[in-house]
Amino acid sequence: MSTRRELQRSPLHRPAFRRLWLGLVISRLGDQFTIIALVWFVLQLTGSGVAIGLVVFCFQLPTIISSPFMGKLLDRYQPRTIMAVDNFGRACIIAAIPALYLFGALHLWMVYVLALFTGFLSPATEVGCRIIIPRLVPDEELEKANSLSSISWDFATLVGPALAGILVTVIGAPNVLLLDAASFVLMGAMILSIPQMQGVQTSEDESENRRSLLGFGTIFRMKALRFLTVLTLLFLFAQGLAEVAIPVYSQKTLVTGAVGYGLLMSAFGVGSLLSLSFISQFWTRNKRQVFSLAIILILSGLFLAPLVILRMLPVAMLFMTLAGFAAAPYYVVEQSLTQRLVPKNVQGQVFGARGALNVAGYPLGGVTGGLLMAVMAAPFVIGLSALLCVGLGCTCLVSPPIQQMKSAPSLPTS
Repeated sequence: MSTRRELQRSPLHRPAFRRLWLGLVISRLGDQFTIIALVWFVLQLTGSGVAIGLVVFCFQLPTIISSPFMGKLLDRYQPRTIMAVDNFGRACIIAAIPALYLFGALHLWMVYVLALFTGFLSPATEVGCRIIIPRLVPDEELEKANSLSSISWDFATLVGPALAGILVTVIGAPNVLLLDAASFVLMGAMILSIPQMQGVQTSEDESENRRSLLGFGTIFRMKALRFLTVLTLLFLFAQGLAEVAIPVYSQKTLVTGAVGYGLLMSAFGVGSLLSLSFISQFWTRNKRQVFSLAIILILSGLFLAPLVILRMLPVAMLFMTLAGFAAAPYYVVEQSLTQRLVPKNVQGQVFGARGALNVAGYPLGGVTGGLLMAVMAAPFVIGLSALLCVGLGCTCLVSPPIQQMKSAPSLPTS
């Protein structure tokens, strides 16, 4: 009986994981503060939409390039050390912007350079968390721990922008950037409080490291891992396809304008957050995780599909909430499967490589959706996204790599 109660406990009862999670909540809120405050700061300095676009581009581009290399460092050295350097480094970079502005030495090109450095460092913490979490909690709590990590991100994206907007109005964009720098310092301290990861490399581990090719070689060789990577890339593509059509759907189909668009996206976010909260309390590992993945994809598509014919905002919001509720567990289950599949000595490289690949899925879906709306109405583009999700779910059920994923070994905690 005591064992059963232990299995039902939240990973937050474990001090090391709790410190990591609190740091993630604060740090990811800080990330939202940075985006809002820096974009507004640049707008005030230049009044240029092009300048804003370049700042956002400078944040995002280095991530694609640096993710595999950060993964290599995380495999070679203590993950907590690399993650701490990332957070303390970003704290200094973000704090430099208001400091230079205060002394009248800030130029726009400096903002671009500092944004590039921030984007270059940022994958270390995101990839590092995927390595550390399986080693901080027992295998049966892995899904709950990953869902709590996702909750910190969803909570930040729901609350962060509005809170940042209020703070920018009250204390000004430079001071908000200082708050973000403080959040990175706190996250760095939380990371350093986590126990060191123990790992002894065998000759086989070293051989796998050489053949990993920054994670891309391992992804290519492992059929199940390759299948999951392509599946996630296409799911992100489907989400990008739908999301670019939602504002047009709100404007032209529902005739509700920007307010309707905001309500639809908020409904999706609320559904996602509710779903992750449910998982973090009740989900336990089962032997049919891939079946769960397929059902998640199919339900995501089925709940999105009614938007093809719906013309009333409240009903559309209901189905967006259900679609968010259905879609959110995908990343929890998929990440947990990957963490169990990938050898520990190359996990950083694999997650770094997957991060670089998956970054492309969402914008490619958005571009494709934009092109499709030149020849078809927005509801039909949303319908294509729904159809793709259902198709991916059905493919997941019949794909040969399923058997390999079912027999994936568990990762021991250190």
